[in-house]
Amino acid sequence: MTSDVLSVGRLLDGRYRFRLACFQRAYAWRPENVARLLTDLRWAMQQEKRKKFYPLGRLMLAQVPGSSDAEIVDGHQRMVTLTMLFAVLRDLERDPERSARLHRLIIDDAWPEHDPRRSLLTIQAIPARLFAEAVQKRGSTELEPDWPRETLSETERNIVDNRDCIRSELLAPGMTDDLRRALAEYVLDHCRLVTVVVDDADDAWDMLNTEQNTRLAFSHADEAKSLILSAMPAANHVSAAHLWESCESILAPEDMFRLLCHIRAMTWRGKYQSVRPVEMEIVERFGVSTDGLSFMVDHLVPYANFLKDVRRGQVGTTAVEREAAAQSIEFMTWIDAHSWVPAILLWMKTHGTGAVGTLDFLRRLDRLVWMSKIAGVDPGVQETRLHRLLDEIAAGTPPESMNRLFIEPKVRSDAIYNLRSANFAAKHYAGVLLRRLSASLGCDPGPILRDEVTIEHILPRNPQGCKAWLTAFRNPEGCRVHHQKLGNVVLLSGRDNQKAGTQSWDEKRQILLQSNFVLARDAAKETAWTPQTIARRTEHLINVLLASFQMPLLVKGE
Repeated sequence: MTSDVLSVGRLLDGRYRFRLACFQRAYAWRPENVARLLTDLRWAMQQEKRKKFYPLGRLMLAQVPGSSDAEIVDGHQRMVTLTMLFAVLRDLERDPERSARLHRLIIDDAWPEHDPRRSLLTIQAIPARLFAEAVQKRGSTELEPDWPRETLSETERNIVDNRDCIRSELLAPGMTDDLRRALAEYVLDHCRLVTVVVDDADDAWDMLNTEQNTRLAFSHADEAKSLILSAMPAANHVSAAHLWESCESILAPEDMFRLLCHIRAMTWRGKYQSVRPVEMEIVERFGVSTDGLSFMVDHLVPYANFLKDVRRGQVGTTAVEREAAAQSIEFMTWIDAHSWVPAILLWMKTHGTGAVGTLDFLRRLDRLVWMSKIAGVDPGVQETRLHRLLDEIAAGTPPESMNRLFIEPKVRSDAIYNLRSANFAAKHYAGVLLRRLSASLGCDPGPILRDEVTIEHILPRNPQGCKAWLTAFRNPEGCRVHHQKLGNVVLLSGRDNQKAGTQSWDEKRQILLQSNFVLARDAAKETAWTPQTIARRTEHLINVLLASFQMPLLVKGE
């Protein structure tokens, strides 16, 4: 066994060709993990004069002496993510030489296109094709994968989501070409990993298993707690720890960490932008090092209790109000887990949980969150809008007068355009939108799950197995145009979905009629399944959605 501290640049200079064992755990990082890494890297880059290097943790490899092939035993989440970072930087780079240098960190063009030695990082077989097409190939990070999202495995979805998260972060306001180049150089030259190389793979895995079985990884909430409490005066430690634990007793660990982000949003409302980790901002801007208990008592504990009420559906005074409020909150959770939470928390702090207008506010906020997502509003634009909404809440503006809750004609038209699009079913929100439509029609089927709740395309993806489809839609191209449309998809159990397969409409209709899912039964009211049926049903479902948002229905020519 040998160990060394290597910069990322030295690690990727060709001395290793990384491989993931078939039994290595799946790539599990989510956008929040990636966003935090990027934030930490940008903050560290700003501290370059004070800190000579930034530690990226440990990488354990199993490598036969004399071979460049190295099996990643521990650290592959970071290696896959770094590869995606360099791929996005490569595709955003306008200078050909710089782009080529970044590309060499990913692909060795000296080898033939299908030679496995061509990739510096080879992942498991199932996601490898998507990784190559959506990340490793030149220009690929600028394109949408040519696969419907519902057909992707969780690992593949993580790859696409994280790649898009990185691209969004690197195109955020203030990120210039020079800053992206500086980030690339900083990661290559100043970010280092403790690299442990073991010449026997079995020994390496035994070492890792021993470590994994005897340690529990810190969550982001644990890390934030450690930094915030340690920054307080010693005399505050016991009281502060008790208050923090009281919050932990009513919130999930993820919510504890997110609560700090929400407090930041409510406090600064977009007036102060920082790339630093949220706990560091909290320490500095709330004066935690001199008066930590004020932050705990005035901010953390009250907002933790408000968030508990939100999570438990305790917003409102009467049972009817609480049920309706809980439904709006749940709907928002389906489409966007976090961005809307500061608005609700600030509303509760400003007006109380049972104030007049609370239910109206939640319904308007629910509509805004969904319509913005469907319309494809840029996340940065949406974040700015929600920050300005906080100003209106703090000013006591009634919901019906809040400009930021108003749905502009362009947002409406963009949303309708996307709902009518020929690739609706491939959009990342397709499943939850079908679930919301089902709930609006009176029966929530629950989350999309592989066996219990699945998306069924009535006109099948491969209609060649049934001549009736080719007759109704004239040719394969006609089938392709209509296959992914909103009007062509329903929810079915996994068993019924497999049973339906490529059967004719008359055969599928009997399956839909007997289904427990309201969308399936609604579709089964049709006597024939044609392009006109799909178009008519698309308009019908758009109107169902607009009605659930208490918005005007479609008008002629819209």
